[in-house]
Amino acid sequence: MPILENNIELDHAPSVAEVPLGARIIRSVLFGGLRYVFIAPIPFIMTPLILHKIGVAGYGTWAVFLAINGLTSLADLGLVGTLSKFVADHYARRDFPALAVLLNSGLTLFLLLDCVIAAAIWLAAPVLANSLLHDSSPFRSEMVFLLRCFVLVIAANVLTQLFSSITTGLQRLDWTNLVSTANALLSALFSGFLLWRGWGLRGLVYGYVASGFVTVAIYLILVNRLLPEVRLNPLRFEPSQARRMFSYSLRLYITQAAVVVHNQVEKVLLAMLVGVTPVGWYDIGSDLALKIRGSLGTILSPVLPAASHLHALGDETRLKELYFRAHKYLALFGVPAICYVVSVSHRFVELWLGPNMDVITLPLNALLVTNFINLATGPGFLILAGSGYLKPGIKSAMFGLVVNVGLSLALIYKFGFPGAVVGTCVSMTLASGYFVSLFHAHTGYSLLRVLQESYLKPIACSTLVMAALMAIRPPNDLSWIGLVGMGGVFSLFYAAAILLSQFFDDYDWEKLESAVPVAKRARRIFRIA
Repeated sequence: MPILENNIELDHAPSVAEVPLGARIIRSVLFGGLRYVFIAPIPFIMTPLILHKIGVAGYGTWAVFLAINGLTSLADLGLVGTLSKFVADHYARRDFPALAVLLNSGLTLFLLLDCVIAAAIWLAAPVLANSLLHDSSPFRSEMVFLLRCFVLVIAANVLTQLFSSITTGLQRLDWTNLVSTANALLSALFSGFLLWRGWGLRGLVYGYVASGFVTVAIYLILVNRLLPEVRLNPLRFEPSQARRMFSYSLRLYITQAAVVVHNQVEKVLLAMLVGVTPVGWYDIGSDLALKIRGSLGTILSPVLPAASHLHALGDETRLKELYFRAHKYLALFGVPAICYVVSVSHRFVELWLGPNMDVITLPLNALLVTNFINLATGPGFLILAGSGYLKPGIKSAMFGLVVNVGLSLALIYKFGFPGAVVGTCVSMTLASGYFVSLFHAHTGYSLLRVLQESYLKPIACSTLVMAALMAIRPPNDLSWIGLVGMGGVFSLFYAAAILLSQFFDDYDWEKLESAVPVAKRARRIFRIA
């Protein structure tokens, strides 16, 4: 059995869980990857459909609706991540009475948040229509009506966040990803059908309402089956438990708020200062960059509950190793993905949306690289969050928040659409660098080890392979089949280069061989590692 540093085995420390921690992490990552296999085609189908049916201005209007939905997540006050951590802590100890108190108190708080958010959006709908949707083609009364209908989408999403935090805390990200996939597919199916039938923006709103409530129903059944020991009842609210949650969540909230602001504030400022058409441009590039980031982020999704579990057991050695492994696997898949997409983005946008939409190519590339840099802070932030120490995350989030709002406001006012892109990229990069410096100063972990073991070989292999392919066959006139074929060739040669570079150690091979038995034979044939 391969051993990690200091002779500590990752899967064999004492634990009350039935399934080893390493196995749960692998299972979670696999299901996260499968989720994106199923939902990856959705934006490639829905974006052209929306543009065809309601135009760029209509797409920008819908993007404003989604931005409002994103910004309402600020109202949860950090309770989503807090519940995941506390559920993981209680479940690791099998303390079901405490878990019942936690979940019932959390349910009450989320229902109260739902009521407050719904009432606020309902009352503010006329003001929002005037300030954010002033140049939308539908009449103002239609915008007010649709915003009030959209309150149901927001309410369903708030409850979905509650239930997904429970399944995440149980380290059942397989179910979290399955339900999330179902939600995305149902939203696309319902709204796409109504849009195709000529319902316009109403079709998009109605489709999302239907999908949201189906998802909440699925989660209610699922949580009941995963935790038969706990009965959800919002009347069993414990004020002391709520105070305990808020004492942690308010610290976590600042970092969460920064993420939401980074993702949504440019759309709001563009809508207010320029109009909904550039909101559409920005949202297409930003949405694709965030979806690629999200697909790569599934690699990190098990880190918070795993870190909480290890911290509860007092296992600092495995906690440290979790940090380096998370970076290693993020770089393994993330670096080549970003390299390939950036290299073919111009041709991809032409094939996807037409040559008249190449205005989004450069912003897409900039946002892709910036989001990956920011994602690379994830292992550190999640390790600290699982350990209950949030000060570095709070400080860097506050720094990024101030820089983003101030810089974006000035640049959008002066330059419009390009200013939104520059404001996001500069502020996120600065905040990411600040967090990395704070994290490594606090933990003493080696930044040089992270760069050498995790990023050096993937960057070198992907860059060299892609440069060779671009020299042999530039993608400027490739068809869809050509792009897919080029991606396949790139993946094949990148995999070969990574294997020959001795990127994987004995622990990596043991896990791979346990999941894919044929890997053991391939390792012997090629004498790798």
